[in-house]
Amino acid sequence: MSALAAPEFARQRLEDLLTFFGVNTEVKVSTNDNTIELSLDSDLSGTLIGHRGETLLALQHMVNMLVRTEYPERWYVHVDIGGYRQARMERLEAKAVKIAERVVESGKEVVLPPMTAAERRHVHSALADREGVVTESRGDGNRRRLVIRVSE
Repeated sequence: MSALAAPEFARQRLEDLLTFFGVNTEVKVSTNDNTIELSLDSDLSGTLIGHRGETLLALQHMVNMLVRTEYPERWYVHVDIGGYRQARMERLEAKAVKIAERVVESGKEVVLPPMTAAERRHVHSALADREGVVTESRGDGNRRRLVIRVSE
């Protein structure tokens, strides 16, 4: 086990990965319950985020795996580059609200495209208190989808 606290360990591992790829930037760290939030800005943000956030998710996955091998307690690591994750969550929430309104009007369920577990969780939470609709996840693995339907 590392002598560093998990959040600092995660920050250093992400900086190490970025340095390996030739990106020298400062990573900011914050925590919320059992979540480690790592954020950074870079001139190479677009490259680091990748197509539809795939490179960002890969970096996040690597840091998560490194933290899990060093610390027995359960930590979730979220990486945000140039505010991409926050903006994506806001767009997803706005889209989900519009779809929920459409579901209430039409009475027909809508199946959303595949999302990450964090994105599905965010949409579930955003619509949890909304009258007239419920959300559920269907499918497995990378094909898991969120469904918005009329509540019974």
